Amino acid sequence: MTVKNMKETRISIIGAGALGGAVARGLAKAGCKVLASDVHPERLGHVSADGVQLISDNAKAAKKGDVVMFALKPHLILDAVKEQAQFLEEKLCISLAAAVPLHMLRTAVPGARWARAMTNICAAINCALTGVTRSDATTDADMAWMKEIFGLLGPVEESEEKNLDALTALTGATPAFFMSLMEAAAMGGIYAGLPKDLAYKGAMSAMLGAARLAMEAEEHPAELRDNVCTPGGMTIEGVYEIERVGARAAVMKAVVLTAEKGQVLTDKIIESLK
Repeated sequence: MTVKNMKETRISIIGAGALGGAVARGLAKAGCKVLASDVHPERLGHVSADGVQLISDNAKAAKKGDVVMFALKPHLILDAVKEQAQFLEEKLCISLAAAVPLHMLRTAVPGARWARAMTNICAAINCALTGVTRSDATTDADMAWMKEIFGLLGPVEESEEKNLDALTALTGATPAFFMSLMEAAAMGGIYAGLPKDLAYKGAMSAMLGAARLAMEAEEHPAELRDNVCTPGGMTIEGVYEIERVGARAAVMKAVVLTAEKGQVLTDKIIESLK
């Protein structure tokens, strides 16, 4: 398997729910051959509509994949891995699950070349940052392939495994936080008198534009914010309220608590196997 033939590699994804389905859709949109298994494939028309082949047979997916990804809940992944062990030998296997460390995956199927990739639901539109980490069995060619394939979904950063809980909290959970903030902004627009459709479109556009501006500009986000705060003007009035109620601190705390919960889940899974 080389970077050159990455789009010819048969990718199987076991679990096509919110995260697995998003990854499957993004890779299929980018021209990859994706086979995904799920217990209820008939409910996932939005996934198959993007070119993903959907089946309900995990064993078939594991057998046919040159690379096998597992996108299951943390408490389910080890049993699923063990069930498909005979089809995973000598393959690159990638866990998309939080909280399950590499050493446990390697213990479950020692013959596979294990890696982990932490991404998020924005993979469905090829706009997700993915953190990848390798095991001792992962080859340099495997890592090169992972960086190229997940690069089709957005930016890729290689990271130490110890950082994955925090990275997952930041990039995996914050899309949900931002959805809440987007809804809140839209509801503010509605309260101010805007029609609902316009309020939601305005909030979405503002959040998308702010993110793109922050990624492309050389200034710190605080500088970009200050640039639109006219003294005594409208924007600073709203910024003052955000600071007054501690909204920024709440978002910071949400990321910290999410990261801490990831470590709690990891400890529980390890403890359950003792």
